[in-house]
Amino acid sequence: MSRVSLVVSVLIIFAASLYSQSVRDGKWWQGLDKNAKIYFVAGFWNGVTWGDDVLKDALANLQKNGIINQNAADAVFQKWTGYTDIGSTKVGEIVDRIDNLYSDPQNQAIVISDMMTVVVLNIQGLSLSTDVMQQLLQSYRQRR
Repeated sequence: MSRVSLVVSVLIIFAASLYSQSVRDGKWWQGLDKNAKIYFVAGFWNGVTWGDDVLKDALANLQKNGIINQNAADAVFQKWTGYTDIGSTKVGEIVDRIDNLYSDPQNQAIVISDMMTVVVLNIQGLSLSTDVMQQLLQSYRQRR
């Protein structure tokens, strides 16, 4: 699939989802077919990657204008990527992790952006069974 087709597909799915359900939670997620889930996650991570590039450009501009130095720019960028690093994890693996988490009825109310946070932390090595992750899940369950 070409990059343009992928972007168009993601936009169509996104637009359709806006009209089908305003809350993107477990119920919404489970209503998507496998391809839609893959497109959604791919689009989400394209946005994260784009955010990385925007931040990198903004930091370079701040350096160029003498507002910050290289050490500060590096520290900010490392902090940012520390939150977004998924290593070599593939989109399909992320979809599977989200499917697994939403298979628990307690997690149905968690919105997809919060579920992505749980998945990223898990990818980064934080076990779902730790107290920290269980508390995070519980806080996300109670947001609605």
